[in-house]
Order: sequence, then structure tokens, then C-alpha cells
Amino acid sequence: MRDFLEDLGKRIGETAETMTNMAGDAIEIQRMKGQIRSLARGNAVDLMELGKTIYDRYKAGGEVGEEAAGRCDAIKDREAAIGEYEKKIAKIKGASECSNCGKMVGKDMAFCPYCGEKVISDAEEESDDPSDDYASQVREKMADAAEKVAGKADEAARKVGDMAEKAAAKTGDIAEKAAEKINDAAEKVSDKLNEK
Repeated sequence: MRDFLEDLGKRIGETAETMTNMAGDAIEIQRMKGQIRSLARGNAVDLMELGKTIYDRYKAGGEVGEEAAGRCDAIKDREAAIGEYEKKIAKIKGASECSNCGKMVGKDMAFCPYCGEKVISDAEEESDDPSDDYASQVREKMADAAEKVAGKADEAARKVGDMAEKAAAKTGDIAEKAAEKINDAAEKVSDKLNEK
């Protein structure tokens, strides 16, 4: 029983660590999404100003020159930063970059939805051996099975804990009743001795 509880404690610890890592990834994704929103807002403001500047220039019959160039450069830089953040988010989620067009492709996709190129996963880049692909699928299935087992173990641990609490409560009740009966018996014996 002790080995089971130690193993259960170890598995609960591992599950907690996995959940902590997942929470860290989620926080990092949200932070990067916040950066993307901030950069996009800056672009929206500059695009409005750029549009107004160009429109004012157009209305006045002039050409668009260096005034717009500074804003266009800032917009281009922010768009590049947005692209980098989006790539980082996609990589955290398991996506990979298409070798042909450079766009991010979901981890479960075999072909790029943008250009149709066959997606080469990181594992496939490291090895051309088809058995490696099979091995990675087996590892993925084993990891899924391990997660399910860990979930069942957590549920079993909770049930064992509940049963232990109930057993302790019942044992306490039984001990209390036994003590009362012993006290009652002792009082009766004492009364009978006093009568004689």
C-alpha cells in the first residue's frame, strides 16, 4: 500500500509539473498576444494618420513623399514583429514553418494549406527513416495513454483519500462507542462492588 501511495504521489507530482508547464505556455502565449494587439493598435493609428496625410496631400493635389515613408517604415517593422510573435505562438502550439512559403502550418497537417507543399516535421528533418515517423506516432499515443492513466490515478487517489477519511471517521466512532461501553461496564462493576 505504501509503494502504491508513493507511486501515486510521484504521478500526481509529475501531473502537477505538466500542468504548470502548460500554464506557463498559456501565459507566454497571452503575453505575446498582448504584444501583437499593442503593435496592431500602433499600426491602426499610423495607418489612419497615413491615410489622412495621403488623403490631405491628394486633396491638395500633391505627391506623397517622405512624410509617408517614415510611417510606412514603422508599419512594416511592426508587421514583421507581429509575424515573429505569431510564429512563436504557433511553435509553442506545435506548428511548424512551411519550407516552401514560410507560413505556419498546424501540427496535424500533412500539407501546407497555403501552397500545397508536403510538411516536413522536425522529427522528419532529423531523419529520413520511415520507422522514425512510426516511432513518433507510437510515442505520441503512449503519451496520450500515460495522460489517461495519470487522470485515472488522480481519480483513484481521490477515491482512496475519501475512503480513508470515511474509514477513519468510522474507526473513531467505533472507538468512541467502545470507550462508552467500557465506561458503562466499569461503572456497573463499581456500583456492584460498592453495594457489597
